[in-house]
Amino acid sequence: MIWHSLNAVLESDGQLPTASVEVRNPFNPATFVTAKYTILDVKATDERGDIFAVEFQTSEQQAFADRMTYYGCRSFGGQMYQGTKYSSLQTVIAIAVTTFTMFPSVGFRPLRSIHNSFRLTAKADSSVVFTNKLQMHILEAAKEKIDRVSELPPALGAWVNFYYYSHLKSEAEMTTLLQDQPVVQQAYGKYQQFNRDERMRAIDEAHQRFLNDQASDLAEARDSGRDEGIVIGVDKRNIEIAHSMKRKGYLTDDIAEMTGLSFAEIERLG
Repeated sequence: MIWHSLNAVLESDGQLPTASVEVRNPFNPATFVTAKYTILDVKATDERGDIFAVEFQTSEQQAFADRMTYYGCRSFGGQMYQGTKYSSLQTVIAIAVTTFTMFPSVGFRPLRSIHNSFRLTAKADSSVVFTNKLQMHILEAAKEKIDRVSELPPALGAWVNFYYYSHLKSEAEMTTLLQDQPVVQQAYGKYQQFNRDERMRAIDEAHQRFLNDQASDLAEARDSGRDEGIVIGVDKRNIEIAHSMKRKGYLTDDIAEMTGLSFAEIERLG
């Protein structure tokens, strides 16, 4: 199913499909509960050695594009070891499925499509590509754009319908909606099994509580800073949160994402 969904994105972007993929980070319920703002991250490689980094983003963040760029570049640079040839670097394809719009269809030169892809290109002529080895793909499975799903290739359109409607429509409605895409139907069946599994449902509810608690902590910190009329109120609260997360064994990446502190600031916390 992962293979099919990745090929749907590649097809929509006019690229050749993969023959097979290997998931590099199997789902771990223990870490899912305290995962960051995403529903699930998937990392995979294909038979060519290309690297896919997929995330499902449910919470709108001001710096999300910067974060996605950082992790995409880190995946690309992470291939280099001592003595590695630059020519051996493989393509990194970062894909984010968002439940919010990153590119509203208003204003100057709007991006209408649900699927938008990005490369490093020349400012003077965007048809001149500096490299294809670092790609960013955004799928906006959001209310503001879902009516354009028919503009996508059938396979990707079915996946976007699954991402957007699986928790909104009945089982009968989803069966009709996905009737021409058996692989996506199979994914929906797995989703239904997940919902019927009491243990997995409890894990998902715990994950949602964790996200809500973290959002409340950050909102409280920002409100406190506004009430005092000084930014230091937010900074102090973020440092307290970072201290607490560090004591609980969170990764520096996650602490930085949750608090906005730099890696150096987090390391200095001791």
